[in-house]
Amino acid sequence: MLTRKRSIVFMLILVLVLAMMSACGNQKDNTASEKEPKTEENATKTFTMANGKKVEIPAHPKRVVMPYEFLGNALALGVKPIGVTQAVMENPYIKEQAKGIENVGNPISLEKVVELNPDLIIVYLEDQYKQLSKIAPTVFIPFGHYKNIQEEMRVFGELFGKQKEAEQWIQQFDKKAAAAREKIKGVIGENETVGIYKLQGKDFYAIGDNFGHAGQIIYNALQLTPPEKIKQEVIQGPQWKLISLEALPDYAADHMFWTVYKMDGTEQAEKELKNSAIWKNLNAVKNHHVYEMKIEDIWFSDAISLEHQLDLVVDTLLSANQK
Repeated sequence: MLTRKRSIVFMLILVLVLAMMSACGNQKDNTASEKEPKTEENATKTFTMANGKKVEIPAHPKRVVMPYEFLGNALALGVKPIGVTQAVMENPYIKEQAKGIENVGNPISLEKVVELNPDLIIVYLEDQYKQLSKIAPTVFIPFGHYKNIQEEMRVFGELFGKQKEAEQWIQQFDKKAAAAREKIKGVIGENETVGIYKLQGKDFYAIGDNFGHAGQIIYNALQLTPPEKIKQEVIQGPQWKLISLEALPDYAADHMFWTVYKMDGTEQAEKELKNSAIWKNLNAVKNHHVYEMKIEDIWFSDAISLEHQLDLVVDTLLSANQK
């Protein structure tokens, strides 16, 4: 009987010891699991926005919602967003690549964004940031904040975890720009100026180097010289300036890139402008150095659009000055 009791006690002790060993093993496994690095799928990183604020975002975002205006930057880096804001006008250079991307409206539909379940949202308006940052990690990139496409592409490369691809794009674009400058040597005189102008409705504007309209191509990539007043009051200022017909000669360049954004009254305003003595007496008009561009061809300033605009501007200058 005593032997049997001892056997039972021994068995109970053995079971208890095994249970304790198992518990310790599980605890070690849990601790080890907690210390394991995050997988690539759920890894995050800290991104510093243009306003200096920091935000935690996915290291390699997969479901991006962003402004249509920046879409070409993402596509150039091999990233296809799941949603973009509705565009003011369709970009002819990314029309095919944009197929299948959801339109989240403009203003943005919060319900649509929630439905898409993004892991990263990009905005260029601060009030949108306040709303959308409640849905998913959100980055605020003000339009035109970065001084050129090279800076902007490095930012997008960091955002998407595509730094290598961004540097490759910059290198090929800079190489293409250098070749383009060689092509147009002699077309623009050494002391001649180049300006960008737009008629919108009944209003006439001079445009700078970082407000779309091929400004980054004309002034940065091709390194052409603006009139002094445009340099001081537009490029070094707000990037656009409303000017009167009477003031046009003060802002006029030797070569003028001209676009029309058609609205109510635009057709009549353009007719009156081109029939005016002021317009007819401009050197660019008299020398046939006014280059009329389609607004949709030069409106955007994303990476893909700028590649195409570089070809367009060079071809326009060469064709017009070989006549």
